[in-house]
Amino acid sequence: MQNNVAQEACAIYIKLVIVWIDMNTNALFALLLLLSAVPVFAEETSMKTFCTNLLSLDKPLDNETNVTYVEENQTFNFTYSKQHDEALVQLGQANVSIARMKDAGFPYIRSQDIYLTAMQWFEGQSALELADGTPDYRFVIEKVAEIKTIERESFSVNDDLRALAMRIQNATIEVNRSEVLNMQAQARQEFLDSRFEEARRIVNNAYDKISELEAETTRSKTLAESARRNIETFLQENWQKIVAVFAVIIVIFLVFQKQIRRFLIEVKIHTLTMEKAVLDSMLKNLQKDYFESGKVNELSYHIKTKKFGDIVRNINRQIPLLKEELKKI
Repeated sequence: MQNNVAQEACAIYIKLVIVWIDMNTNALFALLLLLSAVPVFAEETSMKTFCTNLLSLDKPLDNETNVTYVEENQTFNFTYSKQHDEALVQLGQANVSIARMKDAGFPYIRSQDIYLTAMQWFEGQSALELADGTPDYRFVIEKVAEIKTIERESFSVNDDLRALAMRIQNATIEVNRSEVLNMQAQARQEFLDSRFEEARRIVNNAYDKISELEAETTRSKTLAESARRNIETFLQENWQKIVAVFAVIIVIFLVFQKQIRRFLIEVKIHTLTMEKAVLDSMLKNLQKDYFESGKVNELSYHIKTKKFGDIVRNINRQIPLLKEELKKI
């Protein structure tokens, strides 16, 4: 006898889940509500009677949630408010929104946390209403609206990221493309972190940067093309003069090549002579600082003396060679 009652109670349990799912509501909440109510009325009614009257399976479902308990001549009826039913429907819609974001591969953890918070509030207000209190389901409605807004934003920003990728791919940017790609990666990371406003801001900045780079590329191309055309025009109009100038320079060089070579050698000899004079002056000052004032130590004196001597010997070697070359011209 007791086994039959338990089996029938289990059957009603299954019907409860099916009915609540068909209503697009939260089946988990239905089970929690049923289990939370069983201990309260365990002493007044059997499991079968409680479940049957709770569901009112012999009556059609309407827009209100009815709970009825019957035991012999005692009857307890309770009807949830329309605000309760509306909040329940909204929670179901929020659950669907989260599922859509998850299926699309979008970040959904934030929405899921908001949903759990709304569900906890809903359960608390339902219990308050069941205890003949004054419930307030507005917080649930607000949180569901927030979840829907997040869903809209996620799909919108994802479309913006896809459009940006196509814009970068089709952009006529020849240099500095890496900067735009970095901005695209930053926007993608902000999107994955559910910071949609920041992601959209970076996307807009990326569009501005692409336009700026394209303008710079176009301007550079225009300047280069203009310079090329100007040079071509100048050569076309003045090529005869340019050839004549080069011819005169070559003739002058051929005629006066000896004088030019002599002049260059004399300049070089004069330069070396001036360098030698400067080195001799520096060497005298070094000897004076070492022997008279003692400002230079012995090691530094020998190193500098050797260096100056090498340079002077190199100059003394070059000057005779240049003079000999000068005689041959």
